[in-house]
Amino acid sequence: MERRRWDIDERFTGIATGRALAPAIERLATHLTREGWVTEDPDGHLLPHLRGACESAGSPWRLLGAKLLDDGVYEVQLATRTGPTTADLPIRDALALLAPVAEASFAVRQVDEDTIECVTGMLDGDGTYATHGHLIRLRIRR
Repeated sequence: MERRRWDIDERFTGIATGRALAPAIERLATHLTREGWVTEDPDGHLLPHLRGACESAGSPWRLLGAKLLDDGVYEVQLATRTGPTTADLPIRDALALLAPVAEASFAVRQVDEDTIECVTGMLDGDGTYATHGHLIRLRIRR
């Protein structure tokens, strides 16, 4: 018996590959390996927006702190304002938190129940600004 993909899944398989969007993801991956692509000063560029999102009415997040790691990842420490719920994935609330810092390319992944990682940036030809990006890791305390 194969594993269900969600609670009422009866097919156990999808309808296509993901090739239709693969070029965009591959393009982002290429930029991730460019020397100097991750921009400096996330405290100035990202933190005010993340703080504002945490302080907005109804936000499930409380900002505890943030620091830039040696590998260019901006690690943001958060606490939930309410207790954990088993039905919800933290990534759903994290998307609202990350939306104010999203740029033309944006990818988010829930690593585990307490960690969400995001890459966002501008790729060649995306707009008026030079190509650059941000790496964000959300660490969640419940």
